[in-house]
Amino acid sequence: FSLWARRRLRLLMDTSLFEDLAAGHFGLAPSGSAREIAAGNINATALVPTTTGLFVIQDINTGVFSDPSVLMRNAQLVVERQIAHNIPAMEHQRTIADDWLAVHDGTSYRCYRFIEGAATPSITTAETAQANARAFGRYAKAIDGLALVEHLSGYHNFDLRVDSLDKAVAVDSHARLAGCARHVEDMLSMVDRLRLTSAFAAWLEVPVRNAHNDAKGPNCIVGDVGRTIIDLDTTMPGTVLSDIGELVRSSTRDMKDAGPEDLMVQVTAANRGFLSGYGNDLEDSEEHAMLLAGPLMTTENAVRFMTDHLSGDTYYGAAYPDQNLERAIVQLELAQRLVEAIELATAGLLSPG
Repeated sequence: FSLWARRRLRLLMDTSLFEDLAAGHFGLAPSGSAREIAAGNINATALVPTTTGLFVIQDINTGVFSDPSVLMRNAQLVVERQIAHNIPAMEHQRTIADDWLAVHDGTSYRCYRFIEGAATPSITTAETAQANARAFGRYAKAIDGLALVEHLSGYHNFDLRVDSLDKAVAVDSHARLAGCARHVEDMLSMVDRLRLTSAFAAWLEVPVRNAHNDAKGPNCIVGDVGRTIIDLDTTMPGTVLSDIGELVRSSTRDMKDAGPEDLMVQVTAANRGFLSGYGNDLEDSEEHAMLLAGPLMTTENAVRFMTDHLSGDTYYGAAYPDQNLERAIVQLELAQRLVEAIELATAGLLSPG
């Protein structure tokens, strides 16, 4: 386990801490025992029942988010804009001291009302892919123009991610390269293939726009009020194409036996869904690079998992030694299938430019 994973396990073994936080910092009255919930790989998260409903309390991982106050400033700007646009939004709970963060024993915590509904971690139909993408498109359009802080520099900078992989390969700090050298070579071949396309050249010219930056099924809760976008930590300036790419990736990742035609149905559904929520006012460079988004973001995920594997699982953590390697292989295989499907459907859009 990484240091963060061990810390997370230690914290969540004592769930009474979160009950104490609810009462002592957020002014809530716990009505039962807190329990750990699976809410991603980064922050430690617990669900706390109270007399006024269910609340989520998170221990913010400062190893990833160095300034939690920036997260909350961004989040509140986003929530206010969502409400103004009549879009379902998260409801954060202020502390007794009228702040968005509680600090206990040197650690920052936040609290928000639990959103009743169901996420869609596995998307296999075009209808669901399009509906989720539409929700993220509305979200991105609503936050357009907000003065958000880019608190994770280069988060979706493809070249920087590849540079990090190159460095991890060169250092091989945990002597893991020998067991995955072939996969690294395949990954770098895919990187080269994408970089040689005219679509990649267009990607480098797209305008900076606010985006969620982690637009996937688990971050879209379907409930009585509609679809609510959650996990706002990555919302900041970037490109909306990263959202489109993540939507394509998450809408195709569980279609392991699907052929190129079925994959293209999902790609098209995600693209159309996002545009129906965002509007058809993208610039020429964005339109030209749009179909690259799925393969590019999927390859980026593969690169990040491989980098973490070679570096000792310090970012995502791992339940066993090769988990991030396995994740990387799965993402790379999906990227290869997406490229093939798009090539067949578009007569060479992703061929070397």
